[in-house]
Amino acid sequence: MLNRIQLMNQARLQKRITRDNSVKKAAAELFKKYKSDPVFLSGVILYWAEGTRLNKNYRKYQLAFTNADPKLVSFYCNFLQKYFRNIGKKDWRAELFLYRDIKEKEAISHWSGILGIPHRQFIKTQVLQSRGTQNRKLQFGTCCVYVNSKDACFTMQKWIETIGNNAAVIQR
Repeated sequence: MLNRIQLMNQARLQKRITRDNSVKKAAAELFKKYKSDPVFLSGVILYWAEGTRLNKNYRKYQLAFTNADPKLVSFYCNFLQKYFRNIGKKDWRAELFLYRDIKEKEAISHWSGILGIPHRQFIKTQVLQSRGTQNRKLQFGTCCVYVNSKDACFTMQKWIETIGNNAAVIQR
C-alpha cells in the first residue's frame, strides 16, 4: 500500500513540475512579446520594487502590491488587467492599513472607486498604532491589492528574473 501511495505522490509531483515549467516557458514568450512596451516594463519594475516575492521557506502564491499612492495602485491594477488576462477584477482582493483616526468606511469607498471593485472584495482592515505626530498624513491609508495565483506568481517571477539578468548593471 505504501509503495502505491509513494508512486502516486511522485506522479503528482512530476505533473506539477511539468506544469510549472510550462507556465515559466509561456512567461518567457510573453516577455519577448511585450519587452518593448514601456507600460509592461514599468509594471514589472514597479512590482519588483513594491510587490511581494516568492520565498522558498514560505510558499504563498500571491501577487500582492501595497502602496499609499492611489495613482501607483491604479497603474498597477491597469497593468494586471492588461498583462494577466486570465485574472479579472473579480479575482482581486484588497486590504487596507489605516491609522485609528481614519474612517474605515470612507477609506474603503475611496479605494473601491480607484480599484473599481465592490466593498465585498475588501478583507479585514488592519488598524495601525499611530507613530506620534506625522507631517504627512495618509488620508485614506495604505492599500494592498492581491491575487492568489501560482501561475501569476511564476509569471511575474520569470519577468523580474529576465529584467534583472539583462539589466545594464555594473558587475564587480
